Amino acid sequence: MLNNFFPSPIHYMGNKFDLLNQIFIQFPDIKDVDVFYDIFGGSGCVSLNCPYNNVVYNEININIVGIFTLFKTYSADYIIKKINNTIIKYNLAREGIDIRQNKNKNEREKYKKAYLDFRKEYNKQEHKDYLDLYTLTFYSFCNLVRFNSKNDFNMPCGNQCFSNDDKASILNASNIFNKKNIIIKNEDAFILLEELLSKNNLEKQKLFLYLDPPYTNTMAIYNEQRAFGGWTIKNDLQLFGLLDKLSAKKVKFALSNVLANKTKQNNHIICWANKNGYHILHLNKNYSSLGKGNANSDEVLITNYLPRLEQLKLF
Repeated sequence: MLNNFFPSPIHYMGNKFDLLNQIFIQFPDIKDVDVFYDIFGGSGCVSLNCPYNNVVYNEININIVGIFTLFKTYSADYIIKKINNTIIKYNLAREGIDIRQNKNKNEREKYKKAYLDFRKEYNKQEHKDYLDLYTLTFYSFCNLVRFNSKNDFNMPCGNQCFSNDDKASILNASNIFNKKNIIIKNEDAFILLEELLSKNNLEKQKLFLYLDPPYTNTMAIYNEQRAFGGWTIKNDLQLFGLLDKLSAKKVKFALSNVLANKTKQNNHIICWANKNGYHILHLNKNYSSLGKGNANSDEVLITNYLPRLEQLKLF
């Protein structure tokens, strides 16, 4: 736990957990926000830990949305019990067993086969049971979530098991869902932003948007496909155009991105921010967002309002 923040119960590459301190300190005061929108919700760690009570979590990947919805639909006890029953049913490895480091080859192959059999059964389901998918993620390689073009879960077997830490994360997520009003959406980010622009009296509504889109100069599993179409500079520019329109209507936003990664520089982001007078805050360079860059990347938060730390400098 970091500064009373809880990790998401969903293992998701590129999540912002290690940056929450730096990001949240720049967010507007609670009194200035009626509804918070997490436009590219991913693991949900921002939605779950943000200081706001009315949250709209949005994610285009229906499989991630299906898992995230579990915590709104079921109690923590039910989810944990169902996972344990599935572990028994498919003879999956138990906590304390390191599958890949097990010196007994037969044992390793047994657990690997159990996982692959379970994965095969899940992929055959006509109506997906997202609790089964959630269970699979505890045993997949690096706990990653990935699907092929047929929407089949295709991660190989890893060396992890469903653990007490995972149970704690489920309990924490369930408690947060009981305290907050979290609305879950499964929309294309562009469509959702267009819907916001069409709202009446948008200028008078206290909305705040946080956006953590795929990064154009890096590559990771979550960026391999955007509805199987990828994410490009063209998508960035389309997103920036919508943010400009929302900004003109007094809607506040904060955008996570990288200005540079290794030898690649996102000049189009720098030009956009400078042209519009948006604020660029450089985050801790020692942080490396898994899959989105490395320790040399220049991760930033771009806002269309004066960030708190900048406000403090004025006095």
